[in-house]
Amino acid sequence: MFSFRLGPFPVSVYPLFFLGAAMLGSGLGFGWEMLVWIGVVFVSIVAHELGHAVVARLFGGSPEIRVEMLGGVTYPQFRKPPTPLRQFVLSLAGPLAGLALGAAAYGLTRVMPPAAGSPSALAMFFFMETSIVWAVFNLLPILPLDGGQMMLAVLEGVRRKPSVTLASWISVVVTVAAAGLYYWYRGVSMWTLLWFGYFAFQNVTRALAAGRAGPRPAQVQPVDPLEQADIARATEAARVAVAGRDFDAAQKEAAALEAAGGPLRQAAGLRLRAGVELARGDNETAALLAGQSFSIVQSAEAAVVAARANLRAAQKERAFNWLRRAAEAGAPVASIQADPELGALLQKVPA
Repeated sequence: MFSFRLGPFPVSVYPLFFLGAAMLGSGLGFGWEMLVWIGVVFVSIVAHELGHAVVARLFGGSPEIRVEMLGGVTYPQFRKPPTPLRQFVLSLAGPLAGLALGAAAYGLTRVMPPAAGSPSALAMFFFMETSIVWAVFNLLPILPLDGGQMMLAVLEGVRRKPSVTLASWISVVVTVAAAGLYYWYRGVSMWTLLWFGYFAFQNVTRALAAGRAGPRPAQVQPVDPLEQADIARATEAARVAVAGRDFDAAQKEAAALEAAGGPLRQAAGLRLRAGVELARGDNETAALLAGQSFSIVQSAEAAVVAARANLRAAQKERAFNWLRRAAEAGAPVASIQADPELGALLQKVPA
């Protein structure tokens, strides 16, 4: 993974992104056309996520962008959940940014037409094509796409209560309908079937899980003993590996836990990865991973790791905000006070 900043926004790019982009453009061969395609995909994803990030920052968040194998994701890092209206605007900003990029490419070709068959001509064509196709795809009312997030925001704004279960079942219906329409007009496509199959499975699983959990507060939801055992085992294995300075082995344990299924395992795996990066000295990556963990399960442990990582990265304001979240999530104030590194920030955290 490599990281950089676009203005105030940290951006992390994972190596599997390049594999995913190459798979999407597999019909282009392995020449300069593929290089142009990967470059266009990268710029398009970053532009899309920047749309989310700019709006998130306007709404008071501290957004961070992650470019992965199958696209990008922006973690807005709000201090409290956004209102349905703000969530709607935040979700819409990404597709609009992508369309703006395509419009810019179209305008550039009109003002300065590139030579036919040149790399620049191909790049402009890709920008215009992907901006439309990806915007339409992202606006489908299917979770976790932007359109699905917008649908969820509308449902919760109208119903005045959490509506994840209803939004998930609507997503399943739309996914099946969209897959059927695609098959009717375009025939069988392995990648399309895999995408729609993944979305359908994900939403059925989410809807059933939410239905079993019911409306009870998150803090009293039952925890699967098997999940607890897996988390405890991976945590101990990662701790031993870090103690022996075998960071790669520790990351493998954390990654395996993250991929084992279930939000608790995923959140715990991300938290372990953050701890490993913190021990290795990559504070910015540690802060990003801990924030991702907290966005899945709002645990005090993840917030403490995020606070420590941001403090070491000289981001004192972010560290203070994360320490406050840790206290709100149940971290003992006395333990924070006794911490030689974080104790100095305690005076700003409400007991």
